[in-house]
Amino acid sequence: MTAPRLTRQPRSFDLTVLFDRDCGFCNWTVRQLRGLDRHRRLEYVALQSATSAHDRPELAAVAARYPLAESIHLVRRDGSVVAGGRAMLAILDALPGAWLLRPWTRFPGMALLADLLYAPIAANRHSLGRLVARNDPVRCDVDRP
Repeated sequence: MTAPRLTRQPRSFDLTVLFDRDCGFCNWTVRQLRGLDRHRRLEYVALQSATSAHDRPELAAVAARYPLAESIHLVRRDGSVVAGGRAMLAILDALPGAWLLRPWTRFPGMALLADLLYAPIAANRHSLGRLVARNDPVRCDVDRP
């Protein structure tokens, strides 16, 4: 009699981060987030892969509906999508130690402020990518297929 084969269940992440793998600053940011995400609550998917994710039709639908190249997008487990500064707030909230930040993120207007702060970063991300690449010992892309 043979023992039943155990199949590994795919990890269910709390949040899926859609990022631009062709952007040096985006790759650098993902590497920083991976280092901070000790509980592995975040999944990282390049937006270039999301459009053809046959095993993840919900990501393909998000890619068809939202302008992913304009800013970071976050897909929650319930399928809701947030982008820009609001996505960064949700990412920060998922990281260990987030309880320190949570109270001030609930103040009225903080989501709008996060979007306003995020906008110039997104607009200059390629220049920022060159800047961080100078001091970054890891210069490879994240999740390049």
